[in-house]
Amino acid sequence: MIIVIEGFDQAGKKTQSKLLSNFLKTRNKKSTIFSFPDYTTPVGKEIKNFLGGKRKFPPQVIHCLLAANRWERSKNIKDALAKNHVVIMNRYYQSNLVYGTVNGLDLKWLENLDRGLPKENIVILLDVKVLDSFSRKKQKRDRFEKDKTFALKITNTYRKLAKRYHWNIVNASQEKTIVHQQIRDIISKHIR
Repeated sequence: MIIVIEGFDQAGKKTQSKLLSNFLKTRNKKSTIFSFPDYTTPVGKEIKNFLGGKRKFPPQVIHCLLAANRWERSKNIKDALAKNHVVIMNRYYQSNLVYGTVNGLDLKWLENLDRGLPKENIVILLDVKVLDSFSRKKQKRDRFEKDKTFALKITNTYRKLAKRYHWNIVNASQEKTIVHQQIRDIISKHIR
């Protein structure tokens, strides 16, 4: 099973992925967490340079790189699934659909970049208010995260695509224990 935790910057994706992994342990389920972009890979290093402002790419190229980054890890994902692990994705291709659409790219074109990757079973959108995201961030923001107008477009597009693709939406501006409980409620319907 693949569970995707999506959302804008500082929605709590990393925290909720860890909490979910710990919850699955209590249900005797092993899990593996993958985070995207994965900056440890060769393509991931290029993405990090782009987000840090050290490299410039047209939108098509960066979104191809983001997809290539997931393809770099596809064998690891398949291996975890083969071991009957629940795979938790701290972002997956859904974020590429959101950011790519906001960057003016065609949704079908973006979908095709990841066609053939292991398919998710559940997507949970941590829907954070832009003001909460900005107040939570302590360190430097990357080029996608700095602009509040852009941030608003991202959060609105996440909501729009969540409806289109039937993703689960959780209000991530709540206390993290409440968010975790709501995620557990969603997951418990799918795990025996």
